Amino acid sequence: MLSTSSRSIIIRNGLLLLLACAAGAIDAISYLGLGRVFTANMTGNTVLLGLALVQADHQEALRASLALVGFLGGATLGAWIVEKGPSAGLWPRAVTVALTLEWGFLMVFAVGWWYTGGGAATFAARGSLIVLSALAMGVQSASARRLEVSGIATTYITGTVTMLATWLMRWLGRGGANGSLPPRAGMTDSGAPRQARRAVGLLAAVWGIYIGGAMVAGACVRLSPELAVLFPLALMLVVMVTAAVHWPQ
Repeated sequence: MLSTSSRSIIIRNGLLLLLACAAGAIDAISYLGLGRVFTANMTGNTVLLGLALVQADHQEALRASLALVGFLGGATLGAWIVEKGPSAGLWPRAVTVALTLEWGFLMVFAVGWWYTGGGAATFAARGSLIVLSALAMGVQSASARRLEVSGIATTYITGTVTMLATWLMRWLGRGGANGSLPPRAGMTDSGAPRQARRAVGLLAAVWGIYIGGAMVAGACVRLSPELAVLFPLALMLVVMVTAAVHWPQ
């Protein structure tokens, strides 16, 4: 039978997966519906900005810039909320507050998507939608970072894949040609492989579910654009309610 602590860790990790799925969905929606721009993955978005500048594509450069500015603003706001609140527990209440704000941004984004016709919107309307979704993803990025779980960032998949490779090396590399790798601080020799295995599993799951979220949202944009934005909204609602119930303080 699982202890209360173990059950809380499982719930927290499950919510992180839902956050990654929502971020993948938003990236797919923004890329397909708002003019080849990412509003969660700023690494890819920075590349798109560089390409747009070289090609003198002013509209694409502006879209990428709006996403970067929106994400920076959301991350700043999210960091202010989560750092200001109490830090105790696996899931501080300030994180739930920040994610509630993210859901609010996504709801306004969804209303704007429905009102303007999403991909059929004017350039100005698309710009507003880009900023709104980037704001939401910035808040989420700061919130997930505040949880400090195995280097997981639900919007920064490059970092997640890097940490996956690092933990995979720690797990598989122990006992290699040069002997066992020394355990990290706080890990015993017996506990290190288990912790590494769990970290590898969680990081791989975040990567996989991000891809899955992008696939589902991408299919929705192609088949029913009006319903596409409901998918990340529903995921975030599950995260908010579960967190509020499980960690009320």
